[in-house]
Amino acid sequence: MKGRNYYFFSSILLALALLLGLSTLKKNPPKADVHANEEEHHHEPADENKLKLSPTEIKDLGITIATAQPGTLSLQIAARGKIILHPDQFAHVLPKISGGALEAKKNVGDRVKQGEPLAIIESREMAEISANYLAALEKVKLTEGLYQREFKLYNKHVSSEQDYLNAKSTYEEAKIQLELAKQKLLALGLEEASLANLTAESPNLRLYTIVAPINGTVLSRHITKGEFIDSNAIIYEIADLSTVWVEIGIYPKDLYKVHEGQTIEISVPLQNQKGLATLVYLSPIIGEETITAKAIAELKNMQNEWRPGTFITVNIGTEEVKAPVVIAKDVIQNIEGKDYVFLRTPDGFEKREVSLGKSDQNNIEIVQGLKAGEKFAASQTFLLKAEMGKSEAEHQH
Repeated sequence: MKGRNYYFFSSILLALALLLGLSTLKKNPPKADVHANEEEHHHEPADENKLKLSPTEIKDLGITIATAQPGTLSLQIAARGKIILHPDQFAHVLPKISGGALEAKKNVGDRVKQGEPLAIIESREMAEISANYLAALEKVKLTEGLYQREFKLYNKHVSSEQDYLNAKSTYEEAKIQLELAKQKLLALGLEEASLANLTAESPNLRLYTIVAPINGTVLSRHITKGEFIDSNAIIYEIADLSTVWVEIGIYPKDLYKVHEGQTIEISVPLQNQKGLATLVYLSPIIGEETITAKAIAELKNMQNEWRPGTFITVNIGTEEVKAPVVIAKDVIQNIEGKDYVFLRTPDGFEKREVSLGKSDQNNIEIVQGLKAGEKFAASQTFLLKAEMGKSEAEHQH
């Protein structure tokens, strides 16, 4: 009986020991098994700076490859400017005498030639000036005849010297009066040929024709048929737009780089419009309000593509600088505040950080990160930037 109890209790104790051992193994598995499990899930990390692309994929993306090499930078000063009218090719048209407007021949936008009629005014003042001229002309003819007669009589000792001198004086005075009357008509814009046709029987002594003072385009009109026009009223504005000016503000720090005669580039970025102008004036005075010196450039405008009043961007070339490595600005991509180029590798591209130096309008110097002779992506680099961004995101997940 005692033997049976002993074996019974021994079996229970052995079962409890086995249960306790299994529980301990579950909580603390063998280290060898842990390391084996880690090795099963271990992978080699990918290089986030590289992108694999086949030659066919590179071609399909439109990416061109270039070789880094030395170059020359055209350093420039950037400024702002405005297109304005050329003051020597702009005219205010004034009637010069008062009168009623009989006809206005030109309208805004019309092209006119110098001497072409613009308007006709009926003027009492014009009638008086014309009549005075005709009277002075007749007086000259009369006094000239009397002078010639007295001259002949004096030479024959028939007439006295005093009569001869009086006739000569009267004749000279008449010529002076005629010249004054003539100059008044010429000042109104009449030509010598018109004066020759002017007679007392002329029906248009009171009519005054206003002509264009220059070739150009009518910019404004301030005359209406039937209205009274004052002598100092501006009735037309005409401008020859074949040449315009560019008014530019130059900051004092850049003045020593700018001089008259320089060729400058102007552009209207929103319209993709560019042109060249020549600096003709640089003010020696700094403006108090703008804190800039005024510069004037002359711009050819034969096709009327440059409109006065337009604000433009100005680039003034100052010097040529050589650099060991020069590439196009649009090749560089900025990623998280750093500048990168994409080097060509046997199986694609590698992103490499670069340090930038001097630049001009299109190109920039690479100070560090790209050496002469290395090949790099020269176009569509924004696609490479996007592809690398996708790859990095996939690796993170």
